[in-house]
Amino acid sequence: MTQNERRSLPIWKKLLTIILTLAVFTLQIALFALMFQINFDYQLNIIVYLLIEFGGFLVVLYIIHKPILTSYKLTWSILILLMPLPFTLFYILNSSSRRLPHRKQRKINEEMEKYYVEDNTIQELGVLDSKALRYAKVLQGWYTVFKNTEYTFLNDGLIKFEDLLVELRSAKKFIFIETFILGDGYVLSELLPILEQKGKEGVEIKIIYDDLGSKATLKSKTIKRITNISNCQITNYNPLGLNINPAFNYRDHRKITIIDGRIAYCGGDNLADEYIHKKERFGFWRDNCGKYKGEAVATFTALFIEMWYMSTQEILKLDHYYQPSEISRNSSFIIPFGDGPSNKKNISYDVFRSLITSADKTLYISTPYLVIDSGMLEDIVLAAKSGVDVRILMPGIPDKKTAFYLAKSHYRDILAAGGKIYEFSKGFNHAKNIIVDNKYAFIGTINMDYRSLFLHYECGALILLDNEIEKMQNDFLKACEESHQVTYEEWKKRPWWQKVVSYILYLFAPLF
Repeated sequence: MTQNERRSLPIWKKLLTIILTLAVFTLQIALFALMFQINFDYQLNIIVYLLIEFGGFLVVLYIIHKPILTSYKLTWSILILLMPLPFTLFYILNSSSRRLPHRKQRKINEEMEKYYVEDNTIQELGVLDSKALRYAKVLQGWYTVFKNTEYTFLNDGLIKFEDLLVELRSAKKFIFIETFILGDGYVLSELLPILEQKGKEGVEIKIIYDDLGSKATLKSKTIKRITNISNCQITNYNPLGLNINPAFNYRDHRKITIIDGRIAYCGGDNLADEYIHKKERFGFWRDNCGKYKGEAVATFTALFIEMWYMSTQEILKLDHYYQPSEISRNSSFIIPFGDGPSNKKNISYDVFRSLITSADKTLYISTPYLVIDSGMLEDIVLAAKSGVDVRILMPGIPDKKTAFYLAKSHYRDILAAGGKIYEFSKGFNHAKNIIVDNKYAFIGTINMDYRSLFLHYECGALILLDNEIEKMQNDFLKACEESHQVTYEEWKKRPWWQKVVSYILYLFAPLF
């Protein structure tokens, strides 16, 4: 249910929604309690218990035959077999959050399909580089390959923000902003006056922020100020509240800014002070972003339009925001793409595995989290065993300790295979990159964890044969020099309690 849909509900429907929500929570608590209250002295209770267990067994059979990851199957099977009643209900709620209503899905797909353009660019790419063509084919039919696009790698959140402010001041037609976190502080104190001025000039402004991501960082008076900007609309994706909302489990984790259809930014940084070092959280915040000029901006605009519809039920027309490219390039290629529950396949997961398995010389991965399934882990291990220089850059100071300890459970196989793992000593590594053979790269919002790869709305771009990839690689190697390299012996000597926590959490990794 979108923010606009919820606001438009009559009072009796709002009350009914609250009552039903409380009933579902009460039912869950009652089911948990029931599992510990069965008296086996009575034959009827034994029969009921056996029926419950048999029902749980049938649900597990259903899950085993579903086309989902083995990790998900294992986790849910264990939980349901332990406590069939409550976890069957929880599974139903969780699995429904991975789907969209058919009505929404159909409308989104109808609009997005218009933005996929089949031309000769992919054939031109294939002539230049067969491996790059393989990457493009993973996304073929979903997203377009662009060549007339200028890509710039911005290796720090502050550099990106200063560049963004300059470009915003030159906006003439529209400004689209989509972010997971919108936070009060210095960033908004610099950004909002520019938006207020642009609104007065007649520039169309639309802003999407994730309700969960911004819940603790954005004051209501700031939202009111933004709402009062001329020609500006702001909405929050999937607002939380007292209502039955199975979709709570996926969020809008995208970070996109589009200016006049000619410039787009997409990276790991949100609109909050820690990303530009005005607020210290977990030490120095390492992040980066891609800036795009030219044809590829159209895909980022389409991705924003998708989430605007998801948040407001209003379908914007790309034709109104399309700007022909004045850039001509033939030697580098860009494929922006998005992912989320509305897709029929796991696009990000497929792209990442394609990059990992194709590495011949170097495979450099920067990620704040490493909570992956056995298939992707085996790909990384095989690359290392094959002689590829595999390096993974992780945070030295984690923001989520449970995820950090869970990631360490994957260190063993990678280190034993000859891969190198670095923990960023200066602070928190939030950058999301994969760089292969200094010729192919990914940059965007996607973490290497289950939520980013399978649940959240995410975005990014494949950068192919572009000179900026060398800058990305040099920045990665510099960060490795500023990091602590974890050895296999050190990993084995970590505290016993970390081993226990990692061992237990590993079973439930898909829920993180």
